[in-house]
Amino acid sequence: MGNCCRLITILLDPWDVEVIARYLKMSGTDFLDTFCRYDFGAASHWPLIWLKHAEKGFCAFMLLDGKCSIYPVRPRNCRTYPIARAVKIDAGTEIPHLTERFFLMVERNRQCLGHEGERVWTVREWLAETDAFKYYEFSDLYLSLVHYATESLNCRAWLTPVTARILMPLLFTPDLLRSKLGISEELMDHETFYRRRLKAARVILTEMAAIFGFGPLADQLSANQEIPFAARIRQLVLCDA
Repeated sequence: MGNCCRLITILLDPWDVEVIARYLKMSGTDFLDTFCRYDFGAASHWPLIWLKHAEKGFCAFMLLDGKCSIYPVRPRNCRTYPIARAVKIDAGTEIPHLTERFFLMVERNRQCLGHEGERVWTVREWLAETDAFKYYEFSDLYLSLVHYATESLNCRAWLTPVTARILMPLLFTPDLLRSKLGISEELMDHETFYRRRLKAARVILTEMAAIFGFGPLADQLSANQEIPFAARIRQLVLCDA
């Protein structure tokens, strides 16, 4: 056990980061600093997060017996292995059409003991057993945001690592964002807050792109530019509350 938990790049979505940090009773910032590496894409400058220990050796969450210490909240990519999923996004709207394909990664890791099991699984049975569908749903929301930023807003042309850091609380440190905005868990549950902050990120990115002459609001003056940044985000997150 644990043969697939070493010398591997395990990218994390915002939902992965949030649920693992909560499970460990850590702040998002502490979790990122302790267990992750993060950088900004060379071309897109989009923030990327991955587990740093697994990249160089064994995953920090692997126990001596090879089991996972965060198994109930393990990342999406871990819980679905050896099933991989590729998503094609047909874009444009806030809820774009997604086409998905599934792959069985047999050759990638012959050491995986799961291949020796006697039970025959369908793909749907495997994904249901691993509780993957909720993770896919939230991952797709995030992938749609990334696709919108790169394709519709051409963020490669204007987003820099410095400005991209503005996105970090919206994406990867929701506890910090809640604190800054004064939005408690009683006021808004975790899943709703996730959906709302990704919607807010979409609007913020659109407004940022417009300043540089990109996106649907290019070269349009907006009264929202006069609103303090934190107040604008709070306005967006609470708009349907």
